[in-house]
Amino acid sequence: MRVLFCLLLMIFTPFLGLAQESKLVITNTTIIPMHVNQTYANRDVFMEDGKIVSIKKHDDKAPVVEGYKVVDGSGKYLLPGFADAHAHLPSEEDVAPYLWMNLVNGVTAVRSMRGKDWHLELREKIDNGLTAPKLFLSAPAISRRDSFSQSSADELIGKYKEDGYDFVKVLSVKDKETFDMITTASKKHGFFMAGHCPRNVGIFNLSKTQNYHSIEHLGGLFALPDRETLLRGIEETIANNVFHSATLDWYYTGQVVEDELRKRDGVAYLPKEKIKKWETKIESYYKKSDEEKRVADRAKSKKKFDARLSYLSLVYRQGGSLLVSPDASGIYSVPGYGMHTEMQHFAQADISNYDILKSACYNMAVMFEQEKEWGTIKEGVNADLVLLSKNPLTDIKNTDSVVGIVLNGAYLTKEFMEGELKKAAKKKKKK
Repeated sequence: MRVLFCLLLMIFTPFLGLAQESKLVITNTTIIPMHVNQTYANRDVFMEDGKIVSIKKHDDKAPVVEGYKVVDGSGKYLLPGFADAHAHLPSEEDVAPYLWMNLVNGVTAVRSMRGKDWHLELREKIDNGLTAPKLFLSAPAISRRDSFSQSSADELIGKYKEDGYDFVKVLSVKDKETFDMITTASKKHGFFMAGHCPRNVGIFNLSKTQNYHSIEHLGGLFALPDRETLLRGIEETIANNVFHSATLDWYYTGQVVEDELRKRDGVAYLPKEKIKKWETKIESYYKKSDEEKRVADRAKSKKKFDARLSYLSLVYRQGGSLLVSPDASGIYSVPGYGMHTEMQHFAQADISNYDILKSACYNMAVMFEQEKEWGTIKEGVNADLVLLSKNPLTDIKNTDSVVGIVLNGAYLTKEFMEGELKKAAKKKKKK
């Protein structure tokens, strides 16, 4: 374990100890705070030691406040940083570029869904000053291969809580009895659950636990036999504060011609090994199919994707709580960059731009019961923010107009972050 800790230290040494402003002000900007459906133009946002301390109406005649680093926000839009709610951390050697890919796209919080011990060590480095998004970590996932007694489930969940994980992900379960044991143990230790909706449990039983954070991939909804039952299933998740993480982009790529996928923003920073693996799959598929079959397969994939849009739209219209993540683990899915694509998918589901942003910035904080600490812009919360040059409320595509971010009260320009990303990617290629 200590060897791994030292390896991580060597990997991240260039990113430790970046200059942190104790006092920062972004002046004359338009605030989109997310906890209220309102914008506030011409505001100065003052930050000290990583916290927002005051928000004031801008006055052109007022002198520049001494002691503060000043960032001109004129004509720009300030939001809480984006939160990727369903991420998969790469290997240790690939993690440095991965973290910068998120930051350069305004992602300041990441929920990792497959826990490993080194993830805890990485978060410790972040807590001690490593420039990276905040991490919310799943314990190692539960699957149908796992068998438990109630005492062994209690022991396992207690250990995960003691180790410092934030929740446990359920991939699948052997049976409902096993699920109930994990639920009982999780409640006992004050430990949240999240993940798939196992067919042998179902969305009604899952929701009624009142301990399930989120259902991934719109799970559980497609198994319901008719619209009336579907509506009841959605209402059950609403009544029990279950969030839906749709991860649409994972399902989107099957309808896109491979040459277009290769042109996606950020592909150049992906690990060569991952791209080689994807290309091998694509090559194998092309050998087994002709153009007519590939066209038919893409049409079938689009039909399935459109069905997911329809289900997401229904969850939204019924008042369900949503989270945003591209689940950047599929073929030519790109961490960080994919958040913008995912928000554009949400727009296709007739979700308002404000509610898309709320799902991307604020809702994960609510899910973790930390909305008083981050995920919004108001006095007293953490200063983890993204500054855009274009208004995302008028066009959701404008979320990618990142000028810079505020992370723990320090302002990082996009140019600086892109430089660090290129250095991290280059360092990885030399190894």
